[in-house]
Amino acid sequence: MADWMPGTREGQLNMAKVWKNTIQSRGTGWGIPADIMSEFGTAIQNAEAILQIALSGDRTSTITTECQRLFGALVEKMRFIKDRYFKKPPLMDEDFTALLLSVPDTTRSPRGVPKAQKTAEIGRSGAAMLILNYKYAEGTESLADPRTDIRLQVRYGVLPPPGIESSGMDLLKVPITPEELPIVFATKRRKDIVNFNSNDSGKTAYFDIRIENGAGEYGPWCPMFHTIVP
Repeated sequence: MADWMPGTREGQLNMAKVWKNTIQSRGTGWGIPADIMSEFGTAIQNAEAILQIALSGDRTSTITTECQRLFGALVEKMRFIKDRYFKKPPLMDEDFTALLLSVPDTTRSPRGVPKAQKTAEIGRSGAAMLILNYKYAEGTESLADPRTDIRLQVRYGVLPPPGIESSGMDLLKVPITPEELPIVFATKRRKDIVNFNSNDSGKTAYFDIRIENGAGEYGPWCPMFHTIVP
């Protein structure tokens, strides 16, 4: 059950009645169609009638099932009205209070720049294929924050062995900075498979990774790491 919805059927019915009265008295500008309000009123009446029977000595398994069905229909109608008509203006703070709902918190949480570092353990998946298993760099996991650590930016490039002519986007020398790595991708995965060209086997692949938040701001690069492409 949603945290705004009372946990008892009596509480749910009471909230529904409060909603109906509040909408009728102050919700003329909320844009709720008459047919929706008519269906809502019917759902309230049906739930109230079956609850009276369920609370009496005439309760049977059939009544219990019907009570579950009709209250399920009422709750579903309330969810629809809330999601469709209560999540944006013209409702004011006092309207949410009148509806027995918490006033929405419109204060944006500060989204800080990521502070932790992510690196990867490298595995081999096949010819010219490497697996990057992402993990926090040693000593930085305490700086992790799920509000800011949204995705990763991964950069990599390959360097041929001495005496082998480079081709395409191959590196010409051992990279010093991440910006020298020509291939870039973003990921939210826990691991990725990097597919190289078949003629990259035996070359050295260099990688660097940094964390990105939802605003497109980046944390520090991890220490660059490398391995031989199988």
